[in-house]
Amino acid sequence: MMSDLITTQHLCRKAVIYIRQSTPHQMVNNQESLRLQNDFIAAGSQLPEFWQRSDIEWGRKKTLLRSLIDKVILQRVVRDRITIRIVWRGGDVTEREVEPRVHALSALSRGAEMEVRLLELAHQGLDDTAIAATLTEEGFRSPRRSYVPVPTVQVVRQRHRVLRQSTPTRSHHLPGWLTVSELAAVADVSRSWIRHRIRNGVISIHQNALHKRVLFPDAAATIAAIQELKSGVRQHLDFTQSATE
Repeated sequence: MMSDLITTQHLCRKAVIYIRQSTPHQMVNNQESLRLQNDFIAAGSQLPEFWQRSDIEWGRKKTLLRSLIDKVILQRVVRDRITIRIVWRGGDVTEREVEPRVHALSALSRGAEMEVRLLELAHQGLDDTAIAATLTEEGFRSPRRSYVPVPTVQVVRQRHRVLRQSTPTRSHHLPGWLTVSELAAVADVSRSWIRHRIRNGVISIHQNALHKRVLFPDAAATIAAIQELKSGVRQHLDFTQSATE
């Protein structure tokens, strides 16, 4: 039957033509336009299924969107939230708020609050997995995820020197010194970030003469220097003097 040939794809194509060629007055008063409107409305319930179909070219889907949408307005409310307003042809508006990835925990609007809560749970004796689950349930997130992963909990906890005595460690902390891993944790950077800058000479440092390994002075100035390097305030750091101490 002919009705079997009238697919969602056909209706969408006819709707695109209709929307492009009709003025608002024609859309209200023209019977052909009204009929197409009704056909398109009837197909509306099938559009989600249509959108997921792999046999429909992406170009057709984009054409449909361009014909239905008048404009899209993005507004960054705060650093970690963007409001998206879609103005549809005809005047309807759809608004949604999304949380984009940010570069660090400090860029999250609830970052400081999450750190306080995380440390509170850590002092209560909860393990990292339980802390991550609790924070996620309470609506917190990490800079790059919509939830709080366990590694984020570990980094924050170690940065504040809240250690797990029951967890075996590969090496003991050396008083007065920070290993690359320890410095990465307290300075909120990755170990590879530090090692890469040691290799290319941006960070000048030698193995500690006594301990035969790369060690940074355990001081606030060291952490501040790394953060200044990360932010671009400084272009080079020299820790060669500390290696002989």
